[in-house]
Amino acid sequence: MTWRRAAAALLLAPLLSAAALLGGLEVFGQLRHLAFPYLWLFLILELLIERYRLNDAQVFLAGAVFSFLYSGLYTKAMHDGLALTGLDWVAVLGGPLEWGMFCVLWFHLLAAVSPRSEGSSGPLWPSLLFIAPLTLWAVGVYLLKTVLGHYQAENALDPFYLFSDALLLAMAWLVLKRLQTLPAAGAAGAKNSPWIWLWVGLGLWLLGSGLLAQVCEGLPRALLLMVQALWGAGWGIFLWTSWRDRSAYDDTPVRRSRPVLAAAALRVLGTIVLLKLFGPGSEDPRTALWSGVLCDLPSKVLFYYAFLTSRLDV
Repeated sequence: MTWRRAAAALLLAPLLSAAALLGGLEVFGQLRHLAFPYLWLFLILELLIERYRLNDAQVFLAGAVFSFLYSGLYTKAMHDGLALTGLDWVAVLGGPLEWGMFCVLWFHLLAAVSPRSEGSSGPLWPSLLFIAPLTLWAVGVYLLKTVLGHYQAENALDPFYLFSDALLLAMAWLVLKRLQTLPAAGAAGAKNSPWIWLWVGLGLWLLGSGLLAQVCEGLPRALLLMVQALWGAGWGIFLWTSWRDRSAYDDTPVRRSRPVLAAAALRVLGTIVLLKLFGPGSEDPRTALWSGVLCDLPSKVLFYYAFLTSRLDV
């Protein structure tokens, strides 16, 4: 791992995620936010990829595990306090997909702009020098906010939010166990499991359904239901067809996949365009619509098509 590669990772991360769109270019000056989650996550994944030859499916699931820890426990973005469990189940299902895709896009784009050095991976201690204090700091912040009731006060969570945290930890553990059973990079004939296809299908259906609801707002309910049914049927046919014909795709490992790089470029360029048009953190309803149209939906369709039909390698 080179520090030039780490610097490139920190430059790309806010543009690939929603951080730059929400906070503007000032996010690059927020060293605390760049350090955790982005630097911490990059160093962890870089070490795992170098030492254990993780493939894209494992990196995808590693991002999903991290989403439960960061968006779930650390920031409480998966909590809404409206149900007995205090969890927003749309966020619980969609957050891991977002972080999993983000991690794979991140490392494919890094492979294009700052390739990893081949050969010896070097000593562990420089990375651990950053990972250890950042881990202690993040755990300390979580414990301090929990003890002081900071999360409960700010997010109006119900008294069961610690139970919600335990549920999120259990989900992270289950995904981690699944990650450990996947074949490593270079294994012959490895294909994604049916449950990953269903998970991806559900996530994209939710995204497309939300965008259609915004576009078709004001239309008669019967027409809206027909449009939603057509979207669901069309996406279901695509998933079934690609699953049925999965053995016809070449399973030669692909690095710097063109569809994946195109998806990453869409997210970076789309973020820059939206910042220019609407500014950071805009409450203009067009921001959510156009971010879905320019960034989310096309990038996810490209990424998941490549992810489900190709042997990607990070």
